[in-house]
Amino acid sequence: MKSLSGLPEIGKGLTETERHVLSCVLEYWPTCPLEIAAHLGLEANSREEKKRLSSKYSYYLRKLNEKGLIFSKRMGNALVVWPSEVEKYRTIHEILHSEVPNA
Repeated sequence: MKSLSGLPEIGKGLTETERHVLSCVLEYWPTCPLEIAAHLGLEANSREEKKRLSSKYSYYLRKLNEKGLIFSKRMGNALVVWPSEVEKYRTIHEILHSEVPNA
């Protein structure tokens, strides 16, 4: 997993679990709650376990989204997340490659 030590402003004010989840998002984006659980070594063998893990990590992803550290989007029933830094690059790319009307 990626270390947050190189990014001191990101690690401030986060719980240990939030740091682990953010680290997974930074390394394995785009990702979803069940993939994060798998990267953290947690297995879901039944539907109830999958539901529990999905709810647990969706909670932490919402908290990180509210803090502006990640972006999220619902795609059907799935919650997909990626680092906010990636969204900034996407926006810059759109600006640079947008067509400028002829004057």
